[in-house]
Amino acid sequence: MPPLIERVSARVAGAAALLCLDAGLLAFGWATVSQPTQADDAVGLQPWAAPQLDTQAPRADKARLASSDDPILMRPIFFASRRPFERAPPQTQAPASAVKPPLPDPTLVVDGIVLTAKLRKAHLRRPTEADGQWHEAGQVVDGWTISEISGAGVVLETAGRQFPILLYPMGPRPVMAERATSRPKRPR
Repeated sequence: MPPLIERVSARVAGAAALLCLDAGLLAFGWATVSQPTQADDAVGLQPWAAPQLDTQAPRADKARLASSDDPILMRPIFFASRRPFERAPPQTQAPASAVKPPLPDPTLVVDGIVLTAKLRKAHLRRPTEADGQWHEAGQVVDGWTISEISGAGVVLETAGRQFPILLYPMGPRPVMAERATSRPKRPR
């Protein structure tokens, strides 16, 4: 007859080994839990009482300031110079007649212009904005006054200085436009 181990499959042997391990762990846990806990005798025997606070005021002959002990402590410790704090002198106000710096050039874009017999409007926006606003002559935009609206563009003015913004800025034509006009026509 073959030995017992050969007759039992490997799965059954593995399951039996796990069951034995589980039984050993349960026995160890039961023994640990069933033992009475040992109380700390020093804590368990003495009843709790509020701590005694010293409510007596210090006597005048023993009360001293820490700064009287050492001249080093009289100076602030976190200053590099370790000198006593001195207030900064009050700042004098600048004269009101100081010349203001000129406004920077506006970075507006003209998207459209409406010219009729009764109405002159320009649609202006900042380059970072998707939508702009319609403006008329005389309105102020970013500190600049719209002095003129024409078919070519808008003229902004501030402090006697004029800044034109064209609807179609002059410059090199796009490459695609050049190709479209210079392409030879095919014969038909």
